[in-house]
Amino acid sequence: MTATTATPSPSTATPRTATTTTLVTHEWLRTRGPLATLFGLIALVGVVGSLLGASGWPLLSPLGMALGFLAAVAAVPATQLVLAADYWRSGYGRTGYFTHSLPIRGARIYRVKLAWAMLASLAAIVLTVILALVAWWAFARISEAPGPSWAGLVDLWDAVTAAAPAWMIVAGVLVMLAWVLVWPVFYYFSVSIGHERRLAGLGAGGPIVVFVLVYIAMQALSLLGMAVLPFGVRMGDEVGLVSFNLVDELAAGANTGDVMPIGFIGAMVLLAGFCMWRTARSWNRNVSLG
Repeated sequence: MTATTATPSPSTATPRTATTTTLVTHEWLRTRGPLATLFGLIALVGVVGSLLGASGWPLLSPLGMALGFLAAVAAVPATQLVLAADYWRSGYGRTGYFTHSLPIRGARIYRVKLAWAMLASLAAIVLTVILALVAWWAFARISEAPGPSWAGLVDLWDAVTAAAPAWMIVAGVLVMLAWVLVWPVFYYFSVSIGHERRLAGLGAGGPIVVFVLVYIAMQALSLLGMAVLPFGVRMGDEVGLVSFNLVDELAAGANTGDVMPIGFIGAMVLLAGFCMWRTARSWNRNVSLG
């Protein structure tokens, strides 16, 4: 008689995967209401503002155009700030005791919250693009500027691809996307470190103090990165990577308007990596809710 070994069903999730899925579902259920309200409000302001802008009415048209473009610009930061407030409330507010009592390693809870913030930010980017196109259409209605069209976008893409190599276009898109998505890392770091025992006595001031210090460190490290990594992207008819040191150029009084330094990217990667590591460590060891 031959013994048989039972084969687990491929649909059966491992405990780790199941836990992560449960955490993501919890994030969705807890934040979908505020996010839906925020997205709806921003979309309403953007669309109504753009329609007012397209009307050409005195006073109302300029105000509408301003609201249309403001809604497009505000979608991503507003989303990230709403989720940062939820991170503060769910991790260190009244429900913080429940969150930290879960039989799950704190670092994993943090990673899920951060991943959810990234997903929500991507959704906000889509909303930004839509509202920007609507505002662009409204602006074209009251001016001689060309409106959004497929042919215009194709021409723009052809001009970009003719001026820069494909790898540089991809790198540029990734850098801009990373710059937008990295802010929750700094917000969550500030909230977590600001609630550790050494700063807990400051109350709500702790996270604010930490964020101010992070911002100062960001500026200092950016300058240091541009000095240590002396490279830049020359803008113009032909885009290319060139040797460029911002500090030396400024000291020489040169015009740096046609070159964008990129040394700050390395510094931002290091700072973001440190903040993620330190926040995960805080969740595992240094939580103070008292």
